[in-house]
Amino acid sequence: MNVQNLKMFIKIVEMGSISKAAERMNISQSALSQQLRSMELEIGTRLFERNFNGVIPTDAGNIVHHHAMEIASSYDRMFLDISNAQNQNKTIHIIANPCIYSYALPCTLYHVKNNYPQYTLQMEVMSSQTIEGKITKGQADMGIIIGKPKDKHLSTRKIFTDRFCLVAGEKMQVPAKLTSEELYRYPLLMLVKNQKTRQLIDKSLIKSGIQIGRLHILYTLESTESIKLSAINGFGLAFLPYMAIKKELYHKQLRIIDCPGLEFENDYYSIKRLNDVLASPESAKLIKYIEKILRDTIC
Repeated sequence: MNVQNLKMFIKIVEMGSISKAAERMNISQSALSQQLRSMELEIGTRLFERNFNGVIPTDAGNIVHHHAMEIASSYDRMFLDISNAQNQNKTIHIIANPCIYSYALPCTLYHVKNNYPQYTLQMEVMSSQTIEGKITKGQADMGIIIGKPKDKHLSTRKIFTDRFCLVAGEKMQVPAKLTSEELYRYPLLMLVKNQKTRQLIDKSLIKSGIQIGRLHILYTLESTESIKLSAINGFGLAFLPYMAIKKELYHKQLRIIDCPGLEFENDYYSIKRLNDVLASPESAKLIKYIEKILRDTIC
């Protein structure tokens, strides 16, 4: 298995369809399907479940996706570091949690490059807990996480707030409005418990009087994208950040379920090491610029 196969796999997960991924990658659907079959044979298990809308990752597929994202990021970073060393480019290293990385930063970075073309933005994606450790060790210039950091030795700035919505696929038989008691009757799709986003969701639900043990959690997944695809297919309800579902709401693939008392928001923070000295005042200015525009440039 090579890195290109992993990138192919990531693209299928992102698109939720082998045919759409093939089109985006400018290769034939049959060639992409063959690569996927070879990958599944090498791993020894199916990585996707097929349905009328496309494909969704299996449990094994979610594990592969989690590690593939890290491997592909490290691989690209290696070549970027080599290029920067040869060309002596100015580089800012930013690491962000998956939601920010996937749904907020792409459009933000477009504006950054227009205003700071001399800089290379080296991006990585990882969990908020891991980001804290990396920043504490000085392994990146800036981190973007959900919720306040636990480490008191970090410089913290809240950059925006996003609401979490209870959503259902358009084809799922569920009323437009539910009471808290009625919520217990429907299957629910959730992130795995070790993720900070899930922990914050649980905390908000408990604060609203919801008994987590009574919820009918159908299964847990490792990524917001996987949960969103499962919800679109009508497998269950899900609590998802608004920034991740704007497109699906517009295209009527998802709808927001009104559940009074369960409206909650989560804050996102930029973190840096205290007294960290960047290479130049211009680098510090660039980071402040990202913090300022991120909220208004979410895709």
